[in-house]
Amino acid sequence: MAKSAKRQAKKVAETGAKQAGNVMAEALGAAAATAAGVVLTRVAQGMSSGTKKVEQKTPAVKSAAKRTLEKQVAKKALARKRMRQTRGAA
Repeated sequence: MAKSAKRQAKKVAETGAKQAGNVMAEALGAAAATAAGVVLTRVAQGMSSGTKKVEQKTPAVKSAAKRTLEKQVAKKALARKRMRQTRGAA
């Protein structure tokens, strides 16, 4: 009988350990899902704030690009004018 009781106790312990493992796996799965949700929410918030910053900076970037382009066009026009003057003087 002692051996039978030991076997029975061993089975109960194994079953309990399996169930505890299942509970832990479910808890870890739920925690992972929650953590993933939090991460995705934070990433979306970061992207949203980044978009707002880009939108705020857009006018400044556009005007800087316009100024740069205007300078380049003015330089080329001046170079063409000088070329024409040099050709006419020769």
